[in-house]
Amino acid sequence: MALFDAKAETYDDFCLTPLGHFVDTVERELIGKVAKPLRGESAIDLGCGTGSYTYWLQELGLSVIGVDISEKMLEVARRKGSGQVSFIRADLVHLPLESARFDLAVSNLALEFVSDPAAALKEGYRILKPGGRLVVGLIGKNSPWAEKYSKRGKEDRTSVYHHAQFFSFEDIKRIGPGMPEEVQFGLYVSPDEFEDEESAWVLEKQRRVSQEEKGAGFMVVRWNKI
Repeated sequence: MALFDAKAETYDDFCLTPLGHFVDTVERELIGKVAKPLRGESAIDLGCGTGSYTYWLQELGLSVIGVDISEKMLEVARRKGSGQVSFIRADLVHLPLESARFDLAVSNLALEFVSDPAAALKEGYRILKPGGRLVVGLIGKNSPWAEKYSKRGKEDRTSVYHHAQFFSFEDIKRIGPGMPEEVQFGLYVSPDEFEDEESAWVLEKQRRVSQEEKGAGFMVVRWNKI
């Protein structure tokens, strides 16, 4: 059984809460800013889960494939659409896809849970066309969010976070397919200080100006394929 199978039916529930909606909006905004998806491009959503980013990219006019190792998550993803998006079950470290196929590869909050993160990044880079972009969203290792999830994983062995590993930008540079082209930090509002979305956005905009890694709950990294 894949790690996220048991969470598939409730995976999207967090985004329906005020905090979850805020987090999802921050993450999507930053990924869009770094990825710069263009209508007509071919894209792949690596570790697509229930298809949130897969369908988002489709709505932006890209031709998209979603990939995940959890068949249960893919079942939920397929129910959301009308069959226009293809989903395939595969391990991100061994993609059954030809090289140089996609303009854009996006992976959000998946690298933390794969067996070999360096191999997954290498695979994501391999399937890009020359000039393509690999964009990865990650939980910031030096943040209250990583602390919260680490604590949850230690206290509850059934939690998916029991198997998670978190990365700093230095970690990612070390295991990535070359020097990243761009990095952006965000989600500077901790889970414990969130009160409502309006006040959270005020804090987020004030703190994001610094672009310091410490305290950032989210990091987006982009590699351009030469």
